[in-house]
Amino acid sequence: MWYLVQPLWRDEAYSVLFSAKPLSDIIAQSSIEPPVYYLLLKLWTALFGTGEIAVRLLSTLGLLLATYVVILWAEREFKSHWLSWVTPLLFFFNPMILYYGFEVRAYGWYLLFSVLAMSAYLKKDWRLFILSSIFGFYTHLYMVFVIGVSALHYALTHIHTDTKPTIKKIIWDPMIRSLILIGVASIPWVIRIFQMMPKFAQSWYFPVDWHLVKSVLGNMFLGYEGTPWYFWKYTAYLSLALLGVFFLAWKNKTNRHQTGYFLLMVFVPLLTILSISIGIKPLFVNRYLIPVTVAEILLIPYALLALKPQSLRVPSVLFLGFGMLIFSLWFPGQHKKADYRTPMKEISLLMKTDDLIYVDDPIIYPEALYYAQDKKRLYLYAPSGIQFPWYIGDAIFTRQKATAAIPLYPQKAYVLSKDGTYSILYSVDANTVPSSP
Repeated sequence: MWYLVQPLWRDEAYSVLFSAKPLSDIIAQSSIEPPVYYLLLKLWTALFGTGEIAVRLLSTLGLLLATYVVILWAEREFKSHWLSWVTPLLFFFNPMILYYGFEVRAYGWYLLFSVLAMSAYLKKDWRLFILSSIFGFYTHLYMVFVIGVSALHYALTHIHTDTKPTIKKIIWDPMIRSLILIGVASIPWVIRIFQMMPKFAQSWYFPVDWHLVKSVLGNMFLGYEGTPWYFWKYTAYLSLALLGVFFLAWKNKTNRHQTGYFLLMVFVPLLTILSISIGIKPLFVNRYLIPVTVAEILLIPYALLALKPQSLRVPSVLFLGFGMLIFSLWFPGQHKKADYRTPMKEISLLMKTDDLIYVDDPIIYPEALYYAQDKKRLYLYAPSGIQFPWYIGDAIFTRQKATAAIPLYPQKAYVLSKDGTYSILYSVDANTVPSSP
């Protein structure tokens, strides 16, 4: 319930505001974020409105559908074994999955398409793999890692030194045909990204340091991003524990085809993004790599199957479940979304008919615009000039919405600041002020 009722934070507010634009604008103004999620959200809000709970439930629907796919996969993989129902529980209640599965962003549906593509690949359902890969790519660009890892795993498991591949065999190979179709369908947005590259020179990504490298597996499992600061050492320990889990899973030769795939899904995206982030340009954001978290979770049941003696399996699951429960009860309070809902409500109660709302920092413009009762009366207060970074959401901002003017009393401007406080700004005509005796 906490995840549903929190105030919307900047990116969530942007999602709602951007999805309210005409269809042509959504497609034309989407940049690094492809348009599928915004189109879904536009339809959703037309049916259910733009309230906080309503818009979050679209992401929750994606999470629930992804969980259903995991249920089907676990039943197919583990049959009547108790892991067939434990695995979906570990998936749904994973702290990283749970947190972003309720956010008004593309992650719930990115999660669904990722899980669908993984399941379809392992089942060799090539039509489903193609469709989920295409829709996933047009939901989030980092879907390329799910597609790429699937292709890499297929190549590694289908190399036969005793036969020479012919052109006919290559062309008719199901993975090759799938990749061609996915590639052709993705060309329009690939071209779009290359056109937008100069814009991406200005970025908000944080640099990668040693704390992240040694803790990254644990961070990905829990969704930890550095708050509170003292938790880094615990995610480093968790990373070591997860390496042990992965080793156990790999030991079981019976399921090595599946475990090899999930291990590649963990390490290939992480090593690629971390290497680029350290050597070229920061690109690491944990939620962008949520398929890594999925793979970490799906390796756990294979590790349990390999755990000896068997009497340790149930206690291990109970220990893991209890740990996730405790963390999920504690973590939301440490990871609160900034509350601009309360001050905006207060401002709305205090405002007179002609009063205005100013925000003194572009970073809070989306939240203020979402919560403003009359959006036409909200402006960015920019006495030093307009500086609105694209990554905050320039698609919902125009230069006409920036001002340096101070209203003349009795008109007032309520100026909202980044820390959630607000002040009242107005000027007075000197001719109307009584002179001193």
